[in-house]
Amino acid sequence: MLPGRFRRLLAAPAVLLSTAAALAGAELVLVDGRVLPGESVRRDGDLYVLSTKTGDVTMPADLVDRVQLTGEPESRPVEGVPEGPTGLRDAGPQQLAGAPVQPSTPGQQTAAIGNPSSFRKSPIDPEWHPTSAYDMNKDVLADSRSTFAKSPIDPEWHPTSAFDQNKDVLADSRSTFAKSPIDNSWTPTDGFKKTGF
Repeated sequence: MLPGRFRRLLAAPAVLLSTAAALAGAELVLVDGRVLPGESVRRDGDLYVLSTKTGDVTMPADLVDRVQLTGEPESRPVEGVPEGPTGLRDAGPQQLAGAPVQPSTPGQQTAAIGNPSSFRKSPIDPEWHPTSAYDMNKDVLADSRSTFAKSPIDPEWHPTSAFDQNKDVLADSRSTFAKSPIDNSWTPTDGFKKTGF
């Protein structure tokens, strides 16, 4: 039989291996079935950030079906508790163990309280329904529009045109030359004309 010190030395590597296997990493399972392995994963808003040896890989949450841990130690089923799904899922609630529980509706929860409280109807109508003062078919400013008093004489002037195509309207005012007292017309004659021969 080995001494206790040697048993502890032999058991130490097994514990380290099981611990390393438990902390091996995580995987992203995409909706198309592909699996992206990594060392760790975290959720950042609508993105999954998968840390790998070469760097971080971001993946939209809509493309990820589930997140699962790798290198987990084998779990032994507990008697009376059915085995549930493994890994982390971005989905609705799941029934993992026990009988399904149907929660009561809000109406069932408030049924014992009775009808909700309400305000009494006002004796007067508190609502105001204004009417528009603008009417396309009516002069709404007719009663308040200022006007000028009617003049006792007709202030309008209607001039008549002095231009007449059938009359010389400038005949009385047109300037003319006075008639000369002598005849200023000259009729030239031929000075070389032979006469009397």
